[in-house]
Amino acid sequence: MNRDRNSQLPLRKCALALGAGALGAMISGHALAGCGVNYPLGSSLVPTAYSPNSEGFLRAEFSTPNDGIAGLWGVTFVSDGVAPNPVPAGVVTDFGTVQWHADGTEIMVSGGRPPSTGDVCMGAWEQIGPFTYKLKHVALAWVSTDTPPSMGGPGPSPAQFLGPAIIREVVTLNHPRTSYTGSFTIDQYNPDQSVLLVHVSGTITGTRLTPD
Repeated sequence: MNRDRNSQLPLRKCALALGAGALGAMISGHALAGCGVNYPLGSSLVPTAYSPNSEGFLRAEFSTPNDGIAGLWGVTFVSDGVAPNPVPAGVVTDFGTVQWHADGTEIMVSGGRPPSTGDVCMGAWEQIGPFTYKLKHVALAWVSTDTPPSMGGPGPSPAQFLGPAIIREVVTLNHPRTSYTGSFTIDQYNPDQSVLLVHVSGTITGTRLTPD
């Protein structure tokens, strides 16, 4: 009896260690499937990594260190001129600074819009492939006396709410995670989103901003 009981102690200790290890990995934001055990070559198990920004587990090759895209970026939007986009190809439609947060949220300060028209907007993102991310971003647009004609101005005083603009992006990081490129669309609606006022499409580029 004592020998059987003692023979189970290493297994119990192993299970406890694996459980503690898995908990520590979950707290740090990443956990390996299979409790971190090394499996022989030829195993049919698929390596995965847990990502809170992707609704669960991703294939390991989708996982990028330091949450990949999280950080501060300088961005530029350039029109592609494809109908019904009214902006000619090659024209910069906006620029600014963007923060992608590790919790799956995002915020942008636009340098191409006067503050009175709504130059701060927010979004939500998720990883959809190796180094690739999609973003849905909501901007609340206003028109006022200093709104340029290209943005529907000049408008009334006091400023009037024009409606939400839904910005969608799909971007891919380079492997050093210092820049990204991709496509965007902007759909500007009236206040209750019953009428699409304008559709803009094009390419977006981002350059990581660092403390150096």
